[in-house]
Amino acid sequence: MLNIRLQIIIFMTIGVLLGCQESQVSSQPNPGNSSMAPTVPHSVAVSKITPNSPSTESSKSQKTGKIIGQAIDCNNDGKDNGYRIDYDNDGIPDDCITYDDNGNVIKNEEATNNIDTTNPQALYDTRMIALEQLIEGCQENSKVEGDITYTTCILNNRPVKATEYLTELGDGLIIWFENGNVKAVQRTHNGETFFFDNGRLEVKFEEAGEKVFTTFSNEERSELEELGRTSYQRIFQEFGIR
Repeated sequence: MLNIRLQIIIFMTIGVLLGCQESQVSSQPNPGNSSMAPTVPHSVAVSKITPNSPSTESSKSQKTGKIIGQAIDCNNDGKDNGYRIDYDNDGIPDDCITYDDNGNVIKNEEATNNIDTTNPQALYDTRMIALEQLIEGCQENSKVEGDITYTTCILNNRPVKATEYLTELGDGLIIWFENGNVKAVQRTHNGETFFFDNGRLEVKFEEAGEKVFTTFSNEERSELEELGRTSYQRIFQEFGIR
């Protein structure tokens, strides 16, 4: 009789323990719940594309970085699901990467190379300084046709800058070139500046660097990339440049 009672107690105890374990498992958060914040570690390993020389293929490498600060909007999509990453432990963000709700890196084809847009003015100033360095020492030529002034600036027998603007008002376009390709176009009447990478729209600045954009609708991308392809053609015709 005693043995039967012991067996009953043992079975009841096992049943209670199993019930507790099942309750704990079912109460764990669902990682697919979109209302939860991304689960991102303090230190992350990120696959980066490291370009080699033009004669070799690009290779992938792993870089470990430390997350700086709270979640922010890396790609201007209206969501604070990105993090600034410091790769060299100097406290300065080297990258800005967007994650999904499960902590996986989002590969956004419209966002360009994870450009860190947390300080638009500094990014704009850096880009404009690079353009000035690009044209340093070029030889400028100008021509006036009616109320429009055209200019080119030549370096090493190649145009590195061209402009077309209303002589009296100054409204028009400034185009910069790098290795024969359009690098940037600026609309002088409103300060909009567009940067291109091998013909592909990379980043847009507004209000002289106060605002920056790296994501674009298909319509906007098509329009601005067409501007990059055609903006200089009339200027080149004026100077007989092919």
